Amino acid sequence: MRRRHRFYRHVFVVSLLVMASMPLPYPFRRLALSGTAVLIGLLAVELGQPVRPHQTRRHWSDTLYRWSGLAGIVFQLIWMASPTTFAFVGFPVLLVITLFIFWSLKRLLICLAQETRIGMPVLSGAVAGYLLLGISGGLLFGVMETVAPGSFLNESQGGRELVLSQLPLNAAGLQVWSLDFTRIHYFAFVSLTTVGYGDIIPGTPPAQMASVALSICGPLYLAIVMGLLISRYTLQSETEQERVKGRSAGAPAPPPRSGADSDGP
Repeated sequence: MRRRHRFYRHVFVVSLLVMASMPLPYPFRRLALSGTAVLIGLLAVELGQPVRPHQTRRHWSDTLYRWSGLAGIVFQLIWMASPTTFAFVGFPVLLVITLFIFWSLKRLLICLAQETRIGMPVLSGAVAGYLLLGISGGLLFGVMETVAPGSFLNESQGGRELVLSQLPLNAAGLQVWSLDFTRIHYFAFVSLTTVGYGDIIPGTPPAQMASVALSICGPLYLAIVMGLLISRYTLQSETEQERVKGRSAGAPAPPPRSGADSDGP
């Protein structure tokens, strides 16, 4: 349990660091891409442990989960090192990381459902899952923009491409690592929270459906996690009340009052 609580805190801290690197001046913003790889590795290592109740041995699904996380990191690094003209290598990133993130959220919810006391580590894990949705959504939207330029349009600049419009004309050999995905991540969190400012819009049907899916996942995650936390907190309060009643019922009778305080003759 202590290791699981440390994992909650670590995921929360790494997620905050990834988000904190996004507003930094370019090119330091690229640290967010490296942070997503670190985040995936942390999830693969910790959530790759047995997570189900009374599970003592690692199941084949645990091993497969770890391998999917490793594959996601490898494909992401290959995509980041690829030139923009060969960004079609992002297709495996879309498939593997989408599967891995949803699998991670499922395993995280299993862990949160086993908690008996709601404290700061548990709350950190719950918030980290929400941040993970936004960060991974920004990564996947960035992959979609490199695979199909014009997937997301910047309406504040006359409907120009959100990322690739800032590239020079001779950018054939420019690596994906050199791109700035801050606005993509911003749009991902705007979609996750269903705010919808309208300054960035999805321009293709796949991008539109991906934005809708992320907008559904945000409230759905909050509803599930809030239900889990409220039920655990209610159970925790009822258990503490029963303990108090048990102590009161089993308490020894008070000592008899002295003769000076008695009502006798």
